Amino acid sequence: MGEPRGTVYLRAGGAERFRKDTAKRFARRVNKTLLKIDAALAAYPSLTREERTQRTQALLAIVALCDSWLSDKQTKIDHGESFRAAAVQDLHGAAVAELRGLQNWTKAKTAIRKLIPSGSLKNHGTAPLRIMQKENWLEVVDKHHRRGQELSTHFEAWEKSAETCSFWEYLEKQAPDVKNDLANVSVRYVDDLIFRALFEVSFDRGMIWSRMSPTLQNMILSKMGRSNIFHHAELRPLDTTTWPSNALRGMSTGWAAFVLSPQEVVYAGMHVGGVFHHSSFLSGAPVLASGMIRVENGHIRGIHEKNGHYRSQEVHLRTFLKHLLHQLPGTNWHDVEYITFGGTSMSVGSLLGLQRRPSPPPRPPRPAQQHVAQGGNVRNLIQRFNNS
Repeated sequence: MGEPRGTVYLRAGGAERFRKDTAKRFARRVNKTLLKIDAALAAYPSLTREERTQRTQALLAIVALCDSWLSDKQTKIDHGESFRAAAVQDLHGAAVAELRGLQNWTKAKTAIRKLIPSGSLKNHGTAPLRIMQKENWLEVVDKHHRRGQELSTHFEAWEKSAETCSFWEYLEKQAPDVKNDLANVSVRYVDDLIFRALFEVSFDRGMIWSRMSPTLQNMILSKMGRSNIFHHAELRPLDTTTWPSNALRGMSTGWAAFVLSPQEVVYAGMHVGGVFHHSSFLSGAPVLASGMIRVENGHIRGIHEKNGHYRSQEVHLRTFLKHLLHQLPGTNWHDVEYITFGGTSMSVGSLLGLQRRPSPPPRPPRPAQQHVAQGGNVRNLIQRFNNS
């Protein structure tokens, strides 16, 4: 794929070429924005490849100036009255393309912002949304969704290198063993909304219900046929007691990963290192809370703050706990364990300051049985016992 047409303006002599393409014959150049673009284009070629930060700032300035000029002239452009518009648009496109190669970090953050559902920042208190941690932004924009922890290490190496290619091209230049290691931590995103619905949990009769199981999840990740998957998607009380949970140290089984979406839908599934993480449920979109949950035959037994992609803390988990309090009436929250990132254990009831339920009053003693005249078969049995 060739370079954008406006790339010629960013090379040596580009400022002169741009002035020529945007100059009116015999007219003096007076537009302040065009004069600033002229100056920026004259300075840009002198920046060396190693001056990545300065090049980024210069390109951002050029993009902003082009945006400003195009905005001011929008009416003329709409009526086809601006001969300069084509050159300015070409320059804008070339600057943006060159920026992508220099500043994938900015591109990643922009992509994350686009994932935030409209209106989801409202009415959720002091911790409305939890976005992916910065080392995982690259995981979202990577078409293979290789884990962000590994990508960020390579990204830092690329930033320090003298490479002028994009970050993704830089990865393709790496040794085969490096690329194989990255392929082994390719996180699966549930972007099929029908399959995503199978990870939803529901609440009924004070219990947690789900169609998900390790068997069903493995079938989804293996891309088996839908009819076969749906055959195994029976709604039943959620039970994670036998689920592998290698995300938690010292706890090999019994926990599921969960997220609470901005629409307050709970999703739960089996955490599989390097394959299925908290980012999998919503394809990297922001969440209200995430962590680990332990459920036994539909009854909640424990909640753990552990989650690497979003790093939800207590302030975010409280949103989830309030949701559970509403959905699971009758639960004794002093019997539900809450474990922090640091491993401190307490009850959900203690964390939220809930009052303990009063113990049921003792049953009144049974009245002493009165001896009454016995008759019928009972009297015959006693008589037989006395005569024996």
